[in-house]
Amino acid sequence: MNLASFAYIVIIIAGLKMANNIVVVLLMAFFVFLIFLPLVKKLRSFGLSDFFTTIIVSSIMLGVLFVAGSFLVNSVQSFTQNLPLYQQKYDALIPHAVTYLKHYGVELQSDSLLSMFNPISLIQHALGFVKSMGNLMSNGVLMLIIIIFLFLESSLMMEKIFYFLDSKEAKEHMLLFTQNINTYFAIKTFTSLLTGFLIYLMLSFFHLEYASLFGFLAFILNFIPSIGSFVAAIPAIAIAILQLSLLDTFFIVVGYLVINNAISNFLEPKILSKGVGISTFFVFLSMVLWGWILGPVGMFLSIPLTITLKMASSYTRKYRWISILLSDKVQ
Repeated sequence: MNLASFAYIVIIIAGLKMANNIVVVLLMAFFVFLIFLPLVKKLRSFGLSDFFTTIIVSSIMLGVLFVAGSFLVNSVQSFTQNLPLYQQKYDALIPHAVTYLKHYGVELQSDSLLSMFNPISLIQHALGFVKSMGNLMSNGVLMLIIIIFLFLESSLMMEKIFYFLDSKEAKEHMLLFTQNINTYFAIKTFTSLLTGFLIYLMLSFFHLEYASLFGFLAFILNFIPSIGSFVAAIPAIAIAILQLSLLDTFFIVVGYLVINNAISNFLEPKILSKGVGISTFFVFLSMVLWGWILGPVGMFLSIPLTITLKMASSYTRKYRWISILLSDKVQ
């Protein structure tokens, strides 16, 4: 990479960061569009026009986004109001933990233990991320308008792209790329919904407060491989420590491990005919980069963006090295 190319990248990143408000809306609109695109294609296969298909899918999408966004915002507000109570419970638990560690020869002061590990601060960060997602879903009028136009133009858009491609091979690669992207996001949405639902059932069985919120958090963060499932488990386990017994908390930890591993390591590979795995290092790096550029929502969008880049570059000889670099294995 020469100096000019590096300068272009820096300028692009600076521009994205300065315009992050509109960029977040555009990227979220395209992300939601990809999730609902299989439904659009299914309705069109029944002979419905683009106009009526867009009305049906937009109505469903608007209802889902409004309900999900309102639920997230209201749940986070309610949870935030109870944070002082959880903080008091945690402060009361610290002396017992210090005494327990001292029994095994570990000398720690309460202040030291608080500075080393404070789950309440972790919960606050997670809630900030969830609330920003909820606000975007419930107040995204511009995002909705963009998605509607994407639905209306989806058929014509592909024709325009094919018009500019000069070879049959390029057209085949573009068609295969769009099919794989749609398939991946459809399957990932299904497995994320399944993960969130199973987490909700497990936490409800133990009568943990805000089980539905933690289930929804597991659904959202499951789009982020490896790290997302771990982050989604932290708030629920922290509340379980404060509310339930150690044995119940242990079972919840085991439940998270079993559910996430069963779906991520067994179910998804069986459904997906072709892996789209990304190196754990680049999962973390993309989260940091996009989170810095676009804020909390950028962390959520980081993996879909990286997966799109990886799949797109895999179909070109010139940029296939990018796909290999991002991959969790050398192909």
